[in-house]
Amino acid sequence: MLFFIRIVQEKHSALLSSVDALLRALVGEDGNLKLVSAKAVMTAATDLLAILSGGDVPAWLGNVIVCARNFGTRQWSAGELLVNLIDVKREIESHKWKFDETSENAFDFDRTFDQCRKQSKIPDLFNEISKLLEDIRGSNEIDSISMLKALGKVSATLKKSRDGSYFALNGAWELLLGSLNNYMWNELVKLPGLGAPLEALAKGIQEVDREMSKLHKQVHDEMARTVGTEVKALSHKPLFSFVEYGRNGRLLPDAGSPKLQVLSA
Repeated sequence: MLFFIRIVQEKHSALLSSVDALLRALVGEDGNLKLVSAKAVMTAATDLLAILSGGDVPAWLGNVIVCARNFGTRQWSAGELLVNLIDVKREIESHKWKFDETSENAFDFDRTFDQCRKQSKIPDLFNEISKLLEDIRGSNEIDSISMLKALGKVSATLKKSRDGSYFALNGAWELLLGSLNNYMWNELVKLPGLGAPLEALAKGIQEVDREMSKLHKQVHDEMARTVGTEVKALSHKPLFSFVEYGRNGRLLPDAGSPKLQVLSA
């Protein structure tokens, strides 16, 4: 923004200088110099106009262009131009540029992720897995307080994170897989009454795994497309690598979505 403001100020100064030169020429006797000076004003004015958005163009800039054009096309005499240009010059000199920096459309990566997440099945799948964990927790098959507490914590986290940010979603997914891989699954499969819920849980996790991979790819492709289209000057395009977790719960900089060990063995 500072660079842009500096350019605007430079072109503003150039326009003011050309207007001063034209006013000096108008009180002289050299007709050719008057036309050349008017053309210089037109060039300086259109140069300034070219870098401004519609909402930032001051009214006096249009008036300057009209003055220079009318004189250049012989619609105004030198006297008529002189009277009009003196009034416009006061406006040029007193003008202070104000630009709304927030009006610039920033790259909203959170919004991109949010839109892609809403289009996926992940929120509903997180809800289904949360319900399965609650069903398992309330089955009366588990007598371990720590296991019951862990199931409740994971279920609540999935439910809360289903509509959350990228890191909330991945954090909940990592918590689920980490908990199951570390001890939950091996303990739960020992309980005969949990066969059907665990089978449904395994299928749900496999489906989430596929959806997470699709989501990461969709967000990556959309970010790359948007930045590549709007910032053409980038010589090295951003890769937009995602933070993901492996089977052991450790960060994997370049890997795909985490897996449940017992399902991918």
